[in-house]
Amino acid sequence: MNREPTAPSMEALAAAAGVAASTVSRALRGDPRISAATRKHICELADKLGYRPNPLVSALMAQLRHGHPPAARCNLAWLDFFSDADAWRRDPVHQAFYTGVCARAGAVGYAISRIPAFDRPPDRLARLLRNRGIRGVLLPNFDEGRGIATDIPLPLDEFTFVCVGTRFEQPSLHYASDDQYESGRLAVQKLWAHGYRRIGYFGEPRVEQIVNGRFFAGYHATLSSELGGTPFPPLLTKDHTEAIAWLREVRLDAIVTASRRLLAVLRAKRVRVPEDVGLAHLNVDDVEGAAPGDVAGVRQDNAGVGANAVELLVSLLNHNELGVPVHPRGVQVHGTWVEGATVRMT
Repeated sequence: MNREPTAPSMEALAAAAGVAASTVSRALRGDPRISAATRKHICELADKLGYRPNPLVSALMAQLRHGHPPAARCNLAWLDFFSDADAWRRDPVHQAFYTGVCARAGAVGYAISRIPAFDRPPDRLARLLRNRGIRGVLLPNFDEGRGIATDIPLPLDEFTFVCVGTRFEQPSLHYASDDQYESGRLAVQKLWAHGYRRIGYFGEPRVEQIVNGRFFAGYHATLSSELGGTPFPPLLTKDHTEAIAWLREVRLDAIVTASRRLLAVLRAKRVRVPEDVGLAHLNVDDVEGAAPGDVAGVRQDNAGVGANAVELLVSLLNHNELGVPVHPRGVQVHGTWVEGATVRMT
């Protein structure tokens, strides 16, 4: 099995240079107590061997040198792309991610710096992180990012990124997310067990882009390959009122969706749920106007996603894995099914 090359330790670099590790440390910091010739030789050798200083140790030592013993081992950054400073508090999924991030970071001795990134020039954003000694970045989805890593307003080779709740590709980065495929699969399995057979899928284009179509993939594969049912072409639109004609034309008896608004629109148009059509939601804690127990579907462990993102990021930093990974790692957190009033009981 191929493995990513491991950067040499400071001790290995010191052995190769024929000096003490303390000399290497001082030379790489530009300490004038080390001669210019020795500093030049060590820096060239470090570049040749691919040595990279551990960002956690560097940040800690910088704080100690300035007489400020840190309360946490190192800061991690959470980038906030909302234009309104309080908007994230009105987004249940984002809020749960961040709650999980903060809880797990505090438990393992790290601090979280929430960095406003909206309309901040990339050079200023990068300088801000450097000045705070931050090398680990937690990255939630943001609309302008389009799931493309090169759209992230930071130099990819200088930081370690873990994407939270979604995957960034081109190039691919590490991530932690709910298991969208498994959620689509679980919703179809449960609807089938409740006696539904004509099950359709309604999606919003923005959500489908964020999850790379994995909700629908779980729906489609489960119906066609696992249960022997008939998957229908999905309805993907911003216009929720189109769902009314669609479910009647296709003669659906149940819908799988991640839309916040679909249930409210169906009820406003006097479509009875579940008498006329059942509905299984792929994130029951993120449904507009729904009361607890009102909606059947999958409860995502979004706080668990945030916690796992921190654990992955800390592990990568401890191994000094900066930049674009050769082999991106992903953590997928399963949701659980909850019964609710939008699905008929059998």
